[in-house]
Amino acid sequence: MNRRHDGAVYTSTLVHDTSEGFAALELTRTTAGKEVLVARLVFWDAMGQFFLETVGTDVPLNVVEELIAEAKATIVTS
Repeated sequence: MNRRHDGAVYTSTLVHDTSEGFAALELTRTTAGKEVLVARLVFWDAMGQFFLETVGTDVPLNVVEELIAEAKATIVTS
């Protein structure tokens, strides 16, 4: 993802950690040149499902929906 919303740019990055048993999309928000992690959508192998973790901030629902769609299309779950 690389999208603008209300003056901020939201970007997702795919992260794998085979030793911990997960794959995730990390979501960052860049505002006024400052990038901060705002959420992670994690697929835990042991649980067999996705979990959304937010990092102390609000994230617009349309951005979350796009992140979910991207995670389902990108992360191999089987």
